[in-house]
Amino acid sequence: MSRTKKALERWVGEYPDRIGSVGIDGSGLTWKEIATSTRTLAGRLERAGVGVGDRVAVMAGRSRYALSSLLAIWENGSSAVLLDERNPIERLRWTTKDAGCSVIVSSEPEAADLDLVVIGTAGSEAGSADGRPAGTDCDEWPRNERGPEAYVVYTSGTTGRPKGVRVGAAGLENFLANAEALEYRPGSRAVSVVSPGFDGWLWSTLTPFVNGVTCVAIDAAAGNVEQALAAQKIDNLCMTPSLYAAIQELPEVEVAVVAGERCPDSLVDRLRGIADRVLNVYGPTEATIAATMSDTARGEDPRTIGRPMSGCTITVVDADLDEVPPGVTGEVLIGGVGVALGYIGAGGPAADRFIDRDGARYFRTGDFGSWGTDGQLNFLGRGDNQVKIGGFRIELEEIESIAREVPGIEKAVAYVRGEPNTLAVGLVTASGSRLDEELRKELDSAFAARLPRQLCPTLIHEIAAVPLETTGKVSRGEVAALGEAELSGDRDDTAADDGRSPGDDQVLGYVLEAWGDVFGRSVLEDSDFFAIGGHSLLAAQLASRLETRFEITVSITDVLTARTPRALAGRIDETRPA
Repeated sequence: MSRTKKALERWVGEYPDRIGSVGIDGSGLTWKEIATSTRTLAGRLERAGVGVGDRVAVMAGRSRYALSSLLAIWENGSSAVLLDERNPIERLRWTTKDAGCSVIVSSEPEAADLDLVVIGTAGSEAGSADGRPAGTDCDEWPRNERGPEAYVVYTSGTTGRPKGVRVGAAGLENFLANAEALEYRPGSRAVSVVSPGFDGWLWSTLTPFVNGVTCVAIDAAAGNVEQALAAQKIDNLCMTPSLYAAIQELPEVEVAVVAGERCPDSLVDRLRGIADRVLNVYGPTEATIAATMSDTARGEDPRTIGRPMSGCTITVVDADLDEVPPGVTGEVLIGGVGVALGYIGAGGPAADRFIDRDGARYFRTGDFGSWGTDGQLNFLGRGDNQVKIGGFRIELEEIESIAREVPGIEKAVAYVRGEPNTLAVGLVTASGSRLDEELRKELDSAFAARLPRQLCPTLIHEIAAVPLETTGKVSRGEVAALGEAELSGDRDDTAADDGRSPGDDQVLGYVLEAWGDVFGRSVLEDSDFFAIGGHSLLAAQLASRLETRFEITVSITDVLTARTPRALAGRIDETRPA
C-alpha cells in the first residue's frame, strides 16, 4: 500500500470529522470527505478512460479539493501535471498539449477553455454523481497498479518554452517518508500560499497531509497574507524569502520553513524569533521537491541548506566532475532515488544535466556550494543564467527568446533588478524600428501571454548594442546600469511634460516616482496597480520605498487597496504627521 493511501486511511480512522483541507474561499473538507472525494474522482477518471501511466492535468490547488484531486490521480495509477489557473491560457494550453493530457481534474471554470475532458471536483465529497458508492474504506478500493511517473512540473527552458520535469513514483514515496519523519503535530494548521504550478506547492500540500495537519490555502494575490495568517491561526509556515519579506508581522508558529530562494541571514534571525523550529529546505524540481534540509530541531544551522535527506546523496564537484574537499566551492550534484526520470521529450541540452557518475545517476544542478567542516552544505549561487523570482525558476534566455519573437526586436538581454527581485530586459531594435508605445504594448502582450505574472519584465528599455565583457560574455550589469539611467531620465522628462514637480504636490510626486522605479516605466496618477501588471511582491517593494521616504508605516494592503498613485498619495497624506 502506498504512503498516500496509508496516511489517508489513518486520518480517516483517527480523525474522520476533523478538517483536513481548506480552500482560499474558507470552505473545507474533513478527512472523511477527502477520502470520499478521492474515491469519487478516481472513479470518474476510470470511467473517462484514463489508465495507468496516463497524464492528467490538475488545476484545483487553491480549492478545498487540492489534496483529493492529487490523490485521485495517483489512486488511478496516473501522473499529475500541475497547473496554476492564473497562468496565461496560452501557456496552459501549450503545457497540456506538450504533456499529452486529454483530461483535467479541476475546480476552476478556466478548465473549460483548455479543450480537455473536465472532471469537476464540485460535490465529489458527497459521492458519485451517478449514484455509485464511493466509500471511504481504502481496503475496498480497486488496487490499481502505480505507474512509474507520479507527476510533471513545468520549469523554465533556455529555448523560450518551458520543459516538463518527469518525477517518479519512487521519488515521491521517498519524499513522503522524509516528510512524515518531520513529525508535525497532528491537528495543527499549515499554510499553502505558493503557486499550484510550482513543486513547492507539493511540499505545502503533502507534508501536512502525511502528518495529519490541516492544510489551509491562502491567496497571496489578495494582499492580506499577514491578516489571513493570524485569522486562520496558522501553526506551520512554508514560504519563499520574498514572501516572508513582504509580511511585516509574522505570527508565532511551531515550524517555519523557508524554501525556493536563497535565504538571507537576516531572515534566519527573524524566523528564529517567531518559530520554535526553523527549516531551510533546498532542492530543484528535478530532485523531487527537496534534497537537503537544515533543521534547528537537530541542532543544525538554517543559514546553510543542511544535510542530504534520507534517500538522497549530495556531491560537490569541480569542472571535471571530481569531488572537492570541504571548504572548496564546486557544483552541487544530487543523486539517489529522488532524481527525476528526465524531461518530456528527451534530448536537447537540458537532458545533459542527468549524468552517470561512478555507476550512479546524478542531476547536475548548476548551483554552487561547499561543504562546511560540520558536514552542512552552504549554498553559494548559480553558475548560469537561471534565477529565482518569488520562488519561480526562470532562465533569462526564456525572457530573451520571447522578446526576440516580437517583430521589430533584434536582440534582447534580460537581467534581475530591485529588491525583492523583478525582471527587466534591454532591447536592440531592428533597423527602422523604435521602442515606441506601440512596440512596448506588443512586448507586454507577448510576455503576458506566455509567462506567469510574477515573471513578466517590469522594466523594458532600449540599448544601442549588446555590451560584452572581456571574456566575450554579455555584460548584464552594464545593461542594468543603462536601464536604470534611462528610467531616471524618463521620470525627469515626464515630470517636465506634466508641468508638475514634487514641490507642487510633493506626496503625489514622490509616490509617482516610487511607482515608476518599481514598474520600470512612468505611470499616471490613475494607473491601476493590477491593470499595469502589479502583484504582491511589487506591492512589497513599493511599500518599502514609500515607508523609507515618508518615515511612516505603509503596508502592502495599503498599496493593494488604494490601487492608484493618486489614492495612495491621499492615504499617505492623511497618515503622515502634520
